[in-house]
Order: sequence, then C-alpha cells, then structure tokens
Amino acid sequence: MIAQILRKKIAIVDDEQDLATVTGWDVEAADFESFIVKDFFREVDVLASYIEKNAQGALCDHRLANYGRTNFSGATLVAELYDRKIPSILITQYTEIDANVSIRKSRRKIPVLLSRDEANAATIKKGIEDCVLELDGKVPITRIPHRTLLNITHITNESNEKVIDVIVPSWNPHKAVRLPASLIPQELHSELVVDRWLFADVNTGAEKSDDLYFERFELTPEPDEDDGLA
Repeated sequence: MIAQILRKKIAIVDDEQDLATVTGWDVEAADFESFIVKDFFREVDVLASYIEKNAQGALCDHRLANYGRTNFSGATLVAELYDRKIPSILITQYTEIDANVSIRKSRRKIPVLLSRDEANAATIKKGIEDCVLELDGKVPITRIPHRTLLNITHITNESNEKVIDVIVPSWNPHKAVRLPASLIPQELHSELVVDRWLFADVNTGAEKSDDLYFERFELTPEPDEDDGLA
C-alpha cells in the first residue's frame, strides 16, 4: 500500500496561505503531488468527503476555526479521515498548548503529530508511510493500547473546559498527564475526585506525553472494608 501512495495527491488543509504553500513544497519534495484546499467548509464530514474524492492523503493544520474556515479542528478532521482509511498527518505550531486537551480528544485516531518546525520532506514522507502501515493493521508498539491504571491527581478547568491530571504508573510514575474530562463517560463524572483510580486503555509504549491517548475508561472497585486491606 505504501508503494501505491507514492506520487499520489496529498491534500493540504491550512488557513494560512503562506504556510500551505511552504507545506506544499515539502510535500512535492517528498515525492507526492500537493493539493491545497482553498474552499471553505463548515462541516467536517463534507470536507473529509471532498478530500476523499480529490486526494489519497492529507496534511492538516490543527487550528482551523481561528481563521474562519471551519467550526472544527484539524484533529477532528484527521480523525474523520482515519475512519475513512485516508492516511493523514496533523501539523501544529501550538503542540505544547493544544496537545493535552483539544488534540488529545482525537489522539487515538491521529497516528502522526508533527510540530510545525518538525515538518519537512523527510518527516512528511515517513509520516504518511507510518499512517499507511497503521491503517493497514501494522500498528507500532508505541501506538498499541494496554489496559492500565490511572490515578487522578488534580481536577481543574482549562479554557472553560473540565480537565483531569493523571499519573499513569505503567508509563511514567513521576509525570502527570492532562486530558479532557469529555473523554470519560458522563455517568462516571460524579466519581471523578482526586486520588480516585481508574482503568483505561492507554498506549503506554509512547515516548512522549503528547503521543498518549486514552479510551475505554472504567472505575476501579472501591476497597472492601471487610477484606482487611482498606
């Protein structure tokens, strides 16, 4: 499948024309044909369908709504394209700001996240190849989910959204990771308090916290006061 996508058309979705043009040069240098999306789309599925009809892959900037193009993020678009088996890379110059919340919401379906200064012909080519492999069922160790424990260390709000800081002992027992509470089923929210333990599927082989994703949350059993361990 990788050989089939070489020299294929890669859609570039970016609200800033200058950045889109530069990305297009890198795409061409990576042996793909670039296709800059210039039309405006208000719905993610409509844009995904447009890309599906006109290209075989995509590079998407994360912050799209800030410039009036859409009412959704690049992360949401990449996740939609993932479901359609279209290899897509998410690019952002706000990695440290957005990775914990707005990107984390869709991180399960974002095989490759590049910061703007990491994006070049080599990383784009490898990124598309990595996406193709994952969509073909060849998931790297860093992306495989494992059932693991999480410990809630802090609950707060960020940009008017409830967020939760957790320790994932099987990943790094000394580093907290932030995630949006919206990832957790609403019926569990009343149980979310500091020091509560949860189960979740997490790709604990990830090297960086930016690459972690979380899904399938479940409360751990409360200690039994009669078992002598409480």
